[in-house]
Amino acid sequence: MKKLFVLVAVASLSFATSCKQETEKTTETNVTVDSLANDSTAIVTETTTTTTTLSETDAKAKLDQAKADLDAAKAKGDKAAEAVAQKAYDDANTAWTDAKAAVKNAAADVKEGVNNAADKVDEKATKAKEDIKDAAKDAKSDINNAAKDAKQDVKEAGAKAKEGYNNTLDKLKAN
Repeated sequence: MKKLFVLVAVASLSFATSCKQETEKTTETNVTVDSLANDSTAIVTETTTTTTTLSETDAKAKLDQAKADLDAAKAKGDKAAEAVAQKAYDDANTAWTDAKAAVKNAAADVKEGVNNAADKVDEKATKAKEDIKDAAKDAKSDINNAAKDAKQDVKEAGAKAKEGYNNTLDKLKAN
């Protein structure tokens, strides 16, 4: 049961981390404020970024590709291409680091979930054991009470049989 739970949890988390898309939308806005005594410009900067969390292997592959592109740009000596390739390499490295962290966190979550499930199973087993003990004590008490009642009934029946026997003897003596 635990193995099945772990397998399902790992598969779910792998799927979730490889397909997760986070979108953060921001826009850049310039606001100019004019006043008689002071001209000032307030700039509110918002940036639009779209982050797609990749699986660890995909992120590593993109990092390797970005490194190869950076090396090629350096070999050509093209500064603009090198800057673009460096940015791509840095982004790929960040994505790879994030993917590794996500996998590590997912594994920790799975381990915690398994431990919690095991603890709950242990609690239920302990509770069931206590319930069985209580039921056994109740059954023993009921059996003892029934035995006492049966013993009392046998004594009463014996006393009545003895009384009936004595009455019969008395009647036979009188005849």
